[in-house]
Amino acid sequence: MDELRFEEPIGSIAIGYRDNGLMLLKGLGAHTLRVQLEVKTPASVEAGRVLTLETDLFAPYGNAAPVWLGTSAVTVPFRPGEIVRPHMQYALTSAQLRVLDEHRSGDLRLEVNVRAVLPQATGYPGCPDARLYLDVAESRWRQQLEGLGPSLAVEMSVPFPTGDEPRQDAVGYLLQAQRRLRDDDVDGAMLEARRTLEYIKLNSGWGWPGNKPDRDRTVDERWSAIRKAVEDQASGNLHKDGVTKDFSYSRTDAETLIAMAAALLRLL
Repeated sequence: MDELRFEEPIGSIAIGYRDNGLMLLKGLGAHTLRVQLEVKTPASVEAGRVLTLETDLFAPYGNAAPVWLGTSAVTVPFRPGEIVRPHMQYALTSAQLRVLDEHRSGDLRLEVNVRAVLPQATGYPGCPDARLYLDVAESRWRQQLEGLGPSLAVEMSVPFPTGDEPRQDAVGYLLQAQRRLRDDDVDGAMLEARRTLEYIKLNSGWGWPGNKPDRDRTVDERWSAIRKAVEDQASGNLHKDGVTKDFSYSRTDAETLIAMAAALLRLL
């Protein structure tokens, strides 16, 4: 617990994070991280009947300054002397949640900076900020991530060039693939992924292993074989022969091929 220290006659208000008060709520494009606080409201009539909380959520990041994640505010009506438990909600993307998980060691640690105002108070309504340190058990954090299901992994990481960076053409194909997928053009998205794979073939310098036994292939030859296998799958959407004419690909197929092409492009 920490304290919000108002001027007398209001005095200090105890505030803390409620154990097991963190929850992840599934969203579209971003998810909601909900944190429940616990506040012992003042008993003095000079405080009024309304408490406003403005919070910033941070995550520790090694020896560097904590990283800001989001802001949440709420106004809570209360009866003097009671305990209120407001929910603070922060929108986080799948990428942010994955970074939080990758950089934790055991339990998840977060920080919440709290600014409090009693807008109906007699006299000065504010107080110095309070800093809460949240320790979320690893088991609970894992349970919350698992509750998001496949929605946690739908984002695709595409390396984006700057200026006239050589990979710019290939990245353009991948961005076009994502645009086509948003328009439900699965075959078109796969075509753009195939163009990316052809670019990789021409610019990677990876030699083709030919008939060399798998165990004797070099690192580059193994990457070349992987690229060819992905291209073969992406080429099935052209339906140019008796084998592929009846092939049908889903949105998930296209998402997977785009992500695989983007991953291979990172090696160039």
